[in-house]
Amino acid sequence: MAKFSGYKRRCASLEAEDWILSIRKNRVIDGFLSKPSSSSKRLLVVLLLFATIQVVLHRYVTPKNDIVAMETVSPPPQRLEFVHITKTGGSAIERAGFEHGINWGACHYTNIKEVGCSNPDIEYTPPNFQSYELTSPWHMPPSMLSEYIRNNSALGKNPYDGADLFTVVRNPYDRIVSEYYCPWQGFSPKFGIGNKTKTQDINDPIKLNNWIKDMITKLSAAMKVFDENNRDITGRIIKRKQGKKYNKDPGILAQKHFVNQVNYIFDNNGNVIVKNILHYENLSDEFHSLMKKYGLSDLELPNKQSGGVYTDTNSLEKKMTYRELDEESIRIINKFAKPDFERLGYTMVEKKFAEDYSLEATVSNLH
Repeated sequence: MAKFSGYKRRCASLEAEDWILSIRKNRVIDGFLSKPSSSSKRLLVVLLLFATIQVVLHRYVTPKNDIVAMETVSPPPQRLEFVHITKTGGSAIERAGFEHGINWGACHYTNIKEVGCSNPDIEYTPPNFQSYELTSPWHMPPSMLSEYIRNNSALGKNPYDGADLFTVVRNPYDRIVSEYYCPWQGFSPKFGIGNKTKTQDINDPIKLNNWIKDMITKLSAAMKVFDENNRDITGRIIKRKQGKKYNKDPGILAQKHFVNQVNYIFDNNGNVIVKNILHYENLSDEFHSLMKKYGLSDLELPNKQSGGVYTDTNSLEKKMTYRELDEESIRIINKFAKPDFERLGYTMVEKKFAEDYSLEATVSNLH
């Protein structure tokens, strides 16, 4: 009703202004003014007064609500959901969301003290065995999660349904070194049980390169066996039963660490399903821009040194970098992560890194 009344007031005002101008230019009907009677003079005065009031009302007294009602109001932003690829700053993003009342990633499913998650909204019981299907569903590529939920009600609802998705990608060379230091699945996991490497020197390039070769070899073999045994001829995942004593998956597969990043971004038909791609190399700026776009400008990532998640802020030792990768490790990473290099725009090297090598992506090939 406000839109209609405002619109009518504007029309009346414009007509009144035109009528006053026509009188000033003597363009009114000749018969009305050629022989004016006293009654016609009074009518003319009333009409002029009415027109003047309409002009004043429009220019100075029009309610602001009517003006706002005439403007185009943008629809509220679409709900935003986070797809957590390992070792890309995902836990910090989950913490930033939860501190503002938003469950993202792991916070949908469980309580995690280190992240701050304490109010899950998806019913989930973690299995007491290793399962690519049931272990850590927040690390599951969205297309696979949809298939698994269809086959197994134990995973609850799909948090990605009806939402715009965003994720963070990272240079594969840098990412795998971060996996080496990972407190969950790395060389010397902080949360590992019976780990015999805790007393060893972790910052040893030989150990780094041997671990990378061993890890990628085992992960590649596990993924091959899984695809051969658990997919039909169309590539769709076959429904299966698992338990503590049967059909368990290797831990390296179930934990989904270092799964290729493009597997999260595309569905089985090669269609892009993650709309917003952020880069670890420029995460703070890109995260801020995305939050602003979706009306979440108050969200900020925690400082990595003072409030980082799973960051060893007490260690004064300088960690190794991708420049410690030897020629054989580079070759194995290139072969395994080739889709990430090709689709995400990261530069692949053959044997060693040039002094001016940049971890940042150039032109991606997502479409």
